[in-house]
Amino acid sequence: MRLKLRHGKTGPRMVWMGDDARAVFDTCPRYKEVPWVFWNLTSRRPVTDLHNYWEQFRDSAGLRDFRLHDLRHNFVSHAAINKETLPMIGRLLGHACIQSTSPYAHLDDGHALEAAEQIGAAVERMLG
Repeated sequence: MRLKLRHGKTGPRMVWMGDDARAVFDTCPRYKEVPWVFWNLTSRRPVTDLHNYWEQFRDSAGLRDFRLHDLRHNFVSHAAINKETLPMIGRLLGHACIQSTSPYAHLDDGHALEAAEQIGAAVERMLG
């Protein structure tokens, strides 16, 4: 699924989401003739700052010291672990250049060791 953000940090952009994310969005209440997913009935304006909503969700879930932006870092780390390329991850994040993407990919030593083993095995196969 694609979700068009009308007012992203750097302007309009597409957000790519899988089926599970779409299922969550499908549970959000929608209002007739209101194109926004997050809508404040009191002010009759779109919700542009999710901080308060995130704090309520985080607290009710029993999560401490967990920022909304941590989900973005976690998403990128899982994408990298699953061998997605940095250009593809950057596209998913809406980054224009790969230098913006690489700091998000936090990998532990086990994954680096696994990559080194795989590359070494490939070189060995080529030589032997």
